[in-house]
Amino acid sequence: MFIGLLLAAVALLALRFPRVKLGVRRALHAALRTALAARSRVYAPPSAAHPVALVIAPHQDDGPLGCGGLVARKRRDGQRVHVVVVTDGSGSHPHHPQLTPEALAKQRAEEEHRALHTLGVEGAETTFLLARDGTLDRLAPAEAAALVARLAAALTALRPDEIFLPYRRDGSSEHEAAFRLVRSALQTTGLAPRLYEFPIWAWWSPVRLLRPLCTSRRVWRFNFAGDAALKRRALAEYRSQMEPVPPWTQPVLSPAFVSFFLTPVEYYFEL
Repeated sequence: MFIGLLLAAVALLALRFPRVKLGVRRALHAALRTALAARSRVYAPPSAAHPVALVIAPHQDDGPLGCGGLVARKRRDGQRVHVVVVTDGSGSHPHHPQLTPEALAKQRAEEEHRALHTLGVEGAETTFLLARDGTLDRLAPAEAAALVARLAAALTALRPDEIFLPYRRDGSSEHEAAFRLVRSALQTTGLAPRLYEFPIWAWWSPVRLLRPLCTSRRVWRFNFAGDAALKRRALAEYRSQMEPVPPWTQPVLSPAFVSFFLTPVEYYFEL
């Protein structure tokens, strides 16, 4: 009840005084983190002898943003982590006067390799499906079927114990579409790994976290303080997103947004 009243109050404040919007976001973020800490359990890895974790990233930076701390720890502990990147990353700078979608896709793939290498994931453990960025929510049936088939092939080959992917209701239509594609692929294979969702854009619009906070079967938390420097270094590799691309003067991902991922606790919602 208290959290609900607080969220309503700060939301009204943001509407009345737009200049305090970032402060409201920070207040909501802090309130939701407090609630998540109270609701969550400490993440426990699978009991399998050689567990395999699969990260599904609709976009190149989703994995390191949402679960980069956990990935670094798993790799340091010798556990296998594979990353599947669904889109080609070509759509993050629409109408840029100098950077073409093709050049951007190439740059973002290179950034992904460097970031994952920083976290301990090498190129052989990364798969790029190369769906066109910005189209996952409106694929033609044949395109969707082809992506599901490729995801199913990866699942069959890896047989992961866990899958981590962005929270499907966090405000990104592509995150929602990626979730549907993964569920379809799982149904095709008959595999039943544990499925965890991590927030991305919901940290920027924290009211979206109320639903998984209340309805998730379990909420897990992982303290990555010992690997915080690695995660920070990995995120810094995404220069196309974290730094302005001239002549644009603002980055795609603002420092304020990125700061939400550097608090050394990650949360995952298990279905």
